[in-house]
Amino acid sequence: MQRRAQAPAPTPPACAECARFTNLARAADAAGDKSAAVDWRVLLRRHQAAGHPVEAQFEGEL
Repeated sequence: MQRRAQAPAPTPPACAECARFTNLARAADAAGDKSAAVDWRVLLRRHQAAGHPVEAQFEGEL
């Protein structure tokens, strides 16, 4: 029996907002809600493309 090598675990994001989006996407995947998982990943990519704005990490505290 051949076994496939497991993919390495992804490095946890250093940004709190990236971590939040990643966790929400994983939770949606685990719940079987693929649409929500894609939505969270889109928000993650948009956040990353914006250069990790500091405001996103401290929203509501400013």
